[in-house]
Amino acid sequence: MIFPFLPELSNNNAICVKDKFFTYTQFRKRIDSIAFELSTHNYKNAAIGLVASDHVDTYAAIMAIWATGNIFVPLNPYHPKDRIESIVSQSEIKLILYSVEKVNSDKNFVCTLDLEEKGFTDIAQPKNEDIAYILFTSGSTGLPKGVPVSYGNVRSFLKGLDAIQYELDVDSKFLQMFDLSFDLSIVSILAPMIFKGCMFTVPNNDIKYQTVYRLLEEYDIEFAIVVPSIITYLRPYFEEICLEKMKHLCFSAEASKDTITSEFMKCCPNAKFYNLYGPTEATIFALWYNIPTKNIPSQNGIISIGQPTIETEALIVDDENNIVKDGEKGELLLSGNQVISSYLKDEEKDKEAFVYINNKRYYRTGDICSKDGDLYFYLGRKDYQVKVRGFRVELSEIEHHITSYCNENRTVALASKDENESEIIVAIIESEEIDTKKLNEYLKSKMPFYMIPSKYYFMSNFPLNNNGKINRKEIEKIFLN
Repeated sequence: MIFPFLPELSNNNAICVKDKFFTYTQFRKRIDSIAFELSTHNYKNAAIGLVASDHVDTYAAIMAIWATGNIFVPLNPYHPKDRIESIVSQSEIKLILYSVEKVNSDKNFVCTLDLEEKGFTDIAQPKNEDIAYILFTSGSTGLPKGVPVSYGNVRSFLKGLDAIQYELDVDSKFLQMFDLSFDLSIVSILAPMIFKGCMFTVPNNDIKYQTVYRLLEEYDIEFAIVVPSIITYLRPYFEEICLEKMKHLCFSAEASKDTITSEFMKCCPNAKFYNLYGPTEATIFALWYNIPTKNIPSQNGIISIGQPTIETEALIVDDENNIVKDGEKGELLLSGNQVISSYLKDEEKDKEAFVYINNKRYYRTGDICSKDGDLYFYLGRKDYQVKVRGFRVELSEIEHHITSYCNENRTVALASKDENESEIIVAIIESEEIDTKKLNEYLKSKMPFYMIPSKYYFMSNFPLNNNGKINRKEIEKIFLN
């Protein structure tokens, strides 16, 4: 699979942003103009920041950054200033591209809307080890953690994507519902370009599930990757929903439940359903499963995550790194060309996250899994890292910021569910009750919205275990059960 590439010129629709269509010729002209501008700076594998706005130029800029062999670093204009400054600094961003929104930074900016129309055909040929994009996930120290994904990682992923053999025609319609700081946006952008289809984007500030359903129904979307919680919100309307044109519906970023999936299959009578699994460190998704319409394999109600992609190898090991037997629980490890070589300037994290078994390097996912025959099953997290609205969240980062605000009073952050069975964060603080409105205002300056706790509880003293550590399980029993 060739990557990077430039879309071919045609009058077919390439992208729809806020219900406005752009043909491949129009989209390519925007890509070329931005790529030409980048080429004048003579950057090579340089980090280019991109303010992620709901605009066609945002998506054109991503393709232009790759076409010039540089590194795409998304910057969400709605994230706190401190987080953006940390990302800019850690990535050593050389230039920031923007269309309609800017971020606070002392770096040089280029407004893509001001660029003259220029041609560009000199597509770069970056090496496999060159970095294609850097995404930042939650970090335990309070700083976002950089995950650099190489061009070789992406090429390996695209081979796996091709091997799945999705049956899609030219002009097929694709959904792109993800924040650009989330790696599922990468495949949601590349897939329509590869299949010469049309990508329909979901604006950042819209209510996601309402907009997703409107696009699916109004435009007869044929390929969509969605977070399962989106389907949960639609559950009250299942009897009214009929998406006959849907061909491929993929679940990812959260555990997929068998009951609600079986119910939703009736809403998409002609679709194939898939479960996709993978951490950012293994390039988008590293295991996949074509979900059968009956007798869905599951454990604890969670659908199987299937088998590894063609250039990925999976192992399940115990705490001593011994490979467990089929049916036994253990931590899932991943190896292969989709796995990143290291974190961004974080040797300590590298030592924690990577391990050699039988002279092969593996990434520790932190996920507890089991294997039954050829199928892998996700059972839960090994640590306190959770997913909220599809975003990976380190509970310790939330605890860090709350503790800092509360005069170092200890905090326990837990994942829970609201009345819609959607993931939320609950915080328990070892102190007298405080004004949580002021606390939330503080947290909004430190963390993205999805990391802000939905509920707060207070207790005078945390229970401790025999080792003198906070007994999180006991706290969970008290407040969540």
